[in-house]
Amino acid sequence: MKFFWVFLFALFSFVLFSFFGNPPILTVTDNLIGLKNNLAGIFFVASTSEELLKTKYAAAKNGGEAIRILIVPGHDSASVGAQFKNVKEADLTAELGERLAALFENGKEFEAITVRTKSGYSPEIASYLEKERSSIQAFRDGYRLYMKSAVDSGLVTRREGVSHNDAPEEWTIKLYGINKWANENDVDLVLHIHFNDHGGRPANRLGKYSGFAIYFPEKQFSNAEASAAVARNIFNRLSAYFAPSDMPQESPGIVEEQELIAVGSNNSLDPAGMLIEYDYIYEPQFLYPETRQAIIDELAFQTYMGIKDFFDGTATGAENPPETTLLPYKWNSDMKEGFTGSADVLSLQAALIREGVYPPPGFTRNDCPITGVFKKCTVAAVKDFQKEYGIGPTGYVGPQTRKILNEKYAPQQ
Repeated sequence: MKFFWVFLFALFSFVLFSFFGNPPILTVTDNLIGLKNNLAGIFFVASTSEELLKTKYAAAKNGGEAIRILIVPGHDSASVGAQFKNVKEADLTAELGERLAALFENGKEFEAITVRTKSGYSPEIASYLEKERSSIQAFRDGYRLYMKSAVDSGLVTRREGVSHNDAPEEWTIKLYGINKWANENDVDLVLHIHFNDHGGRPANRLGKYSGFAIYFPEKQFSNAEASAAVARNIFNRLSAYFAPSDMPQESPGIVEEQELIAVGSNNSLDPAGMLIEYDYIYEPQFLYPETRQAIIDELAFQTYMGIKDFFDGTATGAENPPETTLLPYKWNSDMKEGFTGSADVLSLQAALIREGVYPPPGFTRNDCPITGVFKKCTVAAVKDFQKEYGIGPTGYVGPQTRKILNEKYAPQQ
């Protein structure tokens, strides 16, 4: 662990000074300067870096050790997280985690380890959390003390971020345990998967925010630089088809964070890490089985591609929408305003993004997410598409409009 021995030495010196007076030769100032220097050395030395990760990746492509990615689907069957009607966050995160892990199996450069699947916790990690409970508590308490000492000595500034619910005791142990396991098992990147919600939303009522957000360690943390670089690449991929959150504190889309245990609260995580809130739980794309499956595939794919972009040095932005699992697609039926839960409409909306007409003028990305629901945004965008191709702008997707869509976006024979 990056701080353990130096911190023990600093703490021991501090306790000796506090209870027994100055050791020979050292003055009070010497002791305090020594403590501050030790803490500074611990806190500000990077535990990982872009260069380190990319060097390991280059070696992995030539048969070296694979990049180890720990996927942590948020919540579980005992604590399901956010809920809306029959949709539970724990179910969505488990499914997304499995899809994402499967994508990493395609090449030798990555090794994905999933903390929890739809079948339950990984036996290895479940055993670790049970057997190492007391050492995990010591790990948590040590890092809390370490952070407090760094703040009290003026080396680290506490920064208030987005307000989150306090984790119950059992969850703090579980999450710090995952950080400790990651530190001890040569993990290179930790991805916590969640779906968003906001406080005060009445049960089974739609909320007022939409969109995704990526939380990563605040810049004073030792894993911040590498985490931010990976997060930016994932953000670029996701934002090509999904809107960043319109909750004011999340509106940048990428949010620095000190308090979330998942990103290494109290600087407790050595590898790069982040927590991704994949849209709000009540958004309509998650309510219907057909669109839910398609959207989860797409979120997993864009996250995977964002990580690949980081390691391969590929630049991708929303101004040039990249590949998507929603296209190619063949439309066999007409579509009109009022359709809900439709995979046809979901892929139509992706095609309209590619065409540069979605969202239509006067609407924002959050007004017009891709949901599989055919409402006013889609009507207006279809009219603009029809004008572009010389079709009477009705907003109804009939045979003429489908013919052009299929010529452009259906799978090649």
